[in-house]
Amino acid sequence: MNVQAWMREARTTQRKRVVLRPISATVAFQAALLAPTNRLLKRMAEQVAQDVLPAAISAKAQMMRDDLNWFERAIRALRDFADGFVDGLRSEWRDAFDTEEERNKRRFNEAVRSAIGIDLGAVIQAEGIGNTIDAAVLRNVSLVRGLSQDVARRLSGKLLDALTRGLNNREIEKIITTEFGMARRRAKLIARDQAASFNGDLNRIRQTAMGVTEYVWSTSLDERVRGNPEGKYPNARPSHWDREGKVFKWSSPPSDGHPGQPINCRCTARAVIEF
Repeated sequence: MNVQAWMREARTTQRKRVVLRPISATVAFQAALLAPTNRLLKRMAEQVAQDVLPAAISAKAQMMRDDLNWFERAIRALRDFADGFVDGLRSEWRDAFDTEEERNKRRFNEAVRSAIGIDLGAVIQAEGIGNTIDAAVLRNVSLVRGLSQDVARRLSGKLLDALTRGLNNREIEKIITTEFGMARRRAKLIARDQAASFNGDLNRIRQTAMGVTEYVWSTSLDERVRGNPEGKYPNARPSHWDREGKVFKWSSPPSDGHPGQPINCRCTARAVIEF
């Protein structure tokens, strides 16, 4: 149903234009996406300490083929364990995306009702939401699986290098600690990016379903906004800071995509409703 067209036909007063308040991804949603990944990394670290590290130390001490085979088996077992663990997290991530979709729907309906006095829950059925959730779950599974496999691959390469260089046990343990620290930071980036991307997709689907053709670009107005001259990324291009408050069409996205589509973009699209 094109709500904008219906309201224009029914209007008896001068035409109006309102901009809905922004609907952003929540910190709670990011945390819900991140928690399973952190559990995975914790379990991988435990397995490394239990199996991979002893194999590496033994191989370093003996440098015999049997010890290297033990090390290779331990790395292979780590990869297999991570694969299985990620598959077991699908339902948990699905619950997180379902919960966030319901929250987004409530916030969107509240914003529209506050702006124009219409309860969209009874008149709008946004198509494609189910497929969007399915795609988001698959994308998150793929990204976390890739993260876990990268951890195993990097550990294998770094530890083999340590063996040939004759590093001591403390230096080997430091390599492991460093790799898992990097993995946890990457996991945070994945969760933040996927939360913002999913939120952007929901906003686009709901707005276009009610006939909205334009939106106002809204940033977080903080130091992390790309292009902020006084922020962390003053030279980032294209600049999202310069897009703050500007109007864009859903049919004509900017060079790097609509709000939430660029990697780690926290911007939102504020619907423009004319009636």
